[in-house]
Amino acid sequence: MNKQFWIALLFAGCFTLPGFGQIFDDEPMSGEARSKIQAARVAYITERLGLTPEESERFWPLYNEFETERDKIRGKYKAPRPIESMSDQEAESFINRHFEMEQELLNLKRDYFQRFKKAVSPRKAALFNKADREFRLEILKRLQERKQGNRRPNGGFRN
Repeated sequence: MNKQFWIALLFAGCFTLPGFGQIFDDEPMSGEARSKIQAARVAYITERLGLTPEESERFWPLYNEFETERDKIRGKYKAPRPIESMSDQEAESFINRHFEMEQELLNLKRDYFQRFKKAVSPRKAALFNKADREFRLEILKRLQERKQGNRRPNGGFRN
């Protein structure tokens, strides 16, 4: 692979970190570990989608922008306190606000899909979610293996 591709990949990896941390909310993780996982995520998805260096340069910054907007929306609708301590009226209000959040997120996804189609093909944009889900499942599987003491010796992401 050429030098430009790897530079673009590293650049993209630096900016996609915030969105990936969501699957690890229950376990504190060092910034270095999080960065390594994020770089592996970008590399995995870039390879899985077959993104060219030019597509990577267009796609990843746009996706990072999407994640930032998505996180803002989720933060706006965050529950003020645990659901278990809410009254029925507060819970109903929370559920209605959750529906509003879901609609806002759907509108955001539709908007960014149109933008993604300008950066990569619609097929690659559609494959992104599948590749991201596969990567997250692989990470969760590895975490479970690590907890059980069954680490793979080669440390690779694929068999």
